[in-house]
Amino acid sequence: MAEVAAEAGVARSTVYRYFPSRDDLIIGLFLVRIDAAFASVVAGLEHPDDAARSLPELVLGPLGYVEGNPLNEALFSTGSREMVVALELRSVPLLDAAYRQFGPLLERWQAEGQIYADVDLRDAMRWISLVSIMLLSPPWSEQPVGDKRAFLDRYFVRSLVAGSR
Repeated sequence: MAEVAAEAGVARSTVYRYFPSRDDLIIGLFLVRIDAAFASVVAGLEHPDDAARSLPELVLGPLGYVEGNPLNEALFSTGSREMVVALELRSVPLLDAAYRQFGPLLERWQAEGQIYADVDLRDAMRWISLVSIMLLSPPWSEQPVGDKRAFLDRYFVRSLVAGSR
């Protein structure tokens, strides 16, 4: 926290006023980065009216924001991945940020009957996030995108999209 305060040119107490703990600071960093990345993923969907074609992109799209970005690579490195998963599992603000971008699509697809009516969309959003994190981890991180896409089509899409069996 002292390093963050020094880099920002503020007193350490100022950092603690906004971020009571290191985890809160990391969540704040995630929120800013996630919101921008997820908005780009949604804007870049080739078939936003087709849940079966777009759901894998909602999982795979954010992965492109990790590779090649030193900060994101550090946040998702092997040494910090457990922390990322722990924060993801207990962070309502992270889920809210993801849902803010993906939720309108999920809600529309469900209203149109593309996603099963009994699917809890916030749980589906949590699952999308967790599957993305899983695909960033070995052995999935070494797999070609085509294999990841086939996995998502075979299991993920079939579990959410009506008539996709």
